[in-house]
Amino acid sequence: MEAFMALLIPIVAIVCAVGLPIILGAYVLVKLISSNNKERLELARHGIVPPVRSKPSPNKYRSLRNGVLCIGIAIGLIVGIMFTSCKAYEYYVEFLVICSSTILCLGLSYIVFYLLVKNKNMENEGE
Repeated sequence: MEAFMALLIPIVAIVCAVGLPIILGAYVLVKLISSNNKERLELARHGIVPPVRSKPSPNKYRSLRNGVLCIGIAIGLIVGIMFTSCKAYEYYVEFLVICSSTILCLGLSYIVFYLLVKNKNMENEGE
């Protein structure tokens, strides 16, 4: 019985860690869809035509943003690896240096992207 209980603990932990978030997400999604349908049906019962929801305009700078962010991640990884290869750090310090340099370069790439898009938007407003 003790061996069975020892085997049951990891199984329950895995089911709770993986299964419960999936079940909760599915429940929220079903409630969201059903509430939208109920709202539209109630409007139709009262003779009100529900408004057609239009899609928002797509971000035309998505590819530019993704490219700048990928470059920022790559530069951050390269800088972090170069810093850690110079000296013999312990493994957790190497991990922290690489992660922090990656996040720093990622933030800098967001700033570069903002500056690029800001200049493009100012040029478009002037026309």
